[in-house]
Amino acid sequence: MAVKSADTDTGSEDVAATGLFRVPVASRPAVETLFRNTLEQAPVGIAFSNPDGGFRHANLAFCGMLGYSVEELRKESIESLTHGEDAPDTKAGLERLWRREVTHLDVERRYMRRNGSPLWVRVTTSLVSDGGDHPECAVEFLRDITHRKEMAAALLQNQTLLATVVGELPLALLSCDVRGQLTHYNRAATELFGIVAQTEPGPRNPYPLTSKVLGPDGRTEIPREQRPLARALRAEICRDQEFVIVRPDGAARTVLASSQRLIGPQGQPLGALAVVQDITERRQAEEELERVHKQLLTASRQAGMAEVATNVLHNVGNVLNSVNVSASMVAERIKRSRCSGLTRVARLFTDHAADLAAFVAGPQGKHVPAYLSELANELVAERDAAIAELTALRSNVEHIKEIVAMQQGYARLGGVTDTVDVRVLVDDSLRMNEGAFNRHGVTIVRDFEDVPMVRVDKHKVLQILVNVIRNAKYACSEAKGGGERRVTVRVRASLSAVLISVIDTGVGIPRENLDRIFNYGFTTRAEGHGFGLHSSALAARELGGTLRAESPGPGMGATFTLTLPLAAAEPAK
Repeated sequence: MAVKSADTDTGSEDVAATGLFRVPVASRPAVETLFRNTLEQAPVGIAFSNPDGGFRHANLAFCGMLGYSVEELRKESIESLTHGEDAPDTKAGLERLWRREVTHLDVERRYMRRNGSPLWVRVTTSLVSDGGDHPECAVEFLRDITHRKEMAAALLQNQTLLATVVGELPLALLSCDVRGQLTHYNRAATELFGIVAQTEPGPRNPYPLTSKVLGPDGRTEIPREQRPLARALRAEICRDQEFVIVRPDGAARTVLASSQRLIGPQGQPLGALAVVQDITERRQAEEELERVHKQLLTASRQAGMAEVATNVLHNVGNVLNSVNVSASMVAERIKRSRCSGLTRVARLFTDHAADLAAFVAGPQGKHVPAYLSELANELVAERDAAIAELTALRSNVEHIKEIVAMQQGYARLGGVTDTVDVRVLVDDSLRMNEGAFNRHGVTIVRDFEDVPMVRVDKHKVLQILVNVIRNAKYACSEAKGGGERRVTVRVRASLSAVLISVIDTGVGIPRENLDRIFNYGFTTRAEGHGFGLHSSALAARELGGTLRAESPGPGMGATFTLTLPLAAAEPAK
């Protein structure tokens, strides 16, 4: 702005030029005071420096920012107070400014406070002239931007951390815009979906996925519009959907995918995000676990059948002992039979055929009728005894056939469910163990009540009962003392299940063993394999029931209870 001098002014009052206003000379001290106060009280830091960088003057804000007084600042320079990393650029910039290569400087740099801490400032520097051609000093205007810098650094750190986490996340992340064009993806997504980075110039591929997306069967290809991102754009719910991804190298991966629509702060749609988890190893582990589980079940069934067969052989062996006794007695009776006396009588009759009447009337012949009568009685007694032994022998043979037929029947029905009366199954299991109970002097008590029919796999139920009853027999036979050895089998019904309890007076179970008695391999018997109760618990679970154990403690017996759910009511015909 042009300022007129006092001698050119046509007014009657003398004026002085301030550079901004034309003021009366009488008002000059007040104006200088106004400018001085404005400079000192300005909310931004203002400092004047010489060409060598030494400070001439600084206002209160500048001194407050750095923690120096004006007198102390006059002993410092811009270079001495600038952070070491920013000093070269600051020096070069000021040299360019003083050479008039630039009209001003506007940079962000760090000053060092008196306490040694850095201060981030936004500095605008320009030259100040006294009205001539040569600048007299430089003036700096400072604004404290430390808080903004700290926020920017924290934001950058968080962004870097987020980018690193997302980039290295084992989950594949994909995002698209509202048009369905892919915008972001991480390393896992690149590997899983075969995303190839575009290196050649030209239009960007909006959907650079090269892997095939198939259904859970691994054969049906899923069209793009039915994939998680597209479904999320339509606001459809997609949670843990299973797919099979076939990568370009031919490797098939099983994944679970979930997607979410992205909504802006004003409710506007921004796109969609999909999270894809590779569960191939987990699925393989589950399949392996299922395979091992099936093997375990097969082994369990075979072990159960072996337990049943062992008991069958024990019972057959006991019956065979009776068969052997009966056969021996019949053979001994036949060996001692007096039927040979008939041969001697027949020989006498043959020798005296010519004078048979005289022979019978003679002294030797008159004893023949009495002898024949006595012999006849002996032979009748032998016949009756032989018939009795043969009847017992036939009964024992029939018992063997029945036991074998029972086992064959259960073996044929393995895996087949049928509606049955559990009391019959319980009685069969007791009969299979009957010989062992007799040998060990264990009494069997049947405590049955009327119960509803249940639909079960007969073989599995028999396997469980044979295992539990056999263990009860062992518990009683191993019990010390002269107490009664007794196993009570109780059959009861509740509203929803049939309960079969095997109660023994045997060695009992310590409390610490109750929680692991059904674990695979756990046994307290030297010759035990720790598989019977484990397989029985698995079989009970397959039947939809449970097998639990209770015991007051060592030497106080134990109770094993098998719970089987009731059969559903049959539809009316």
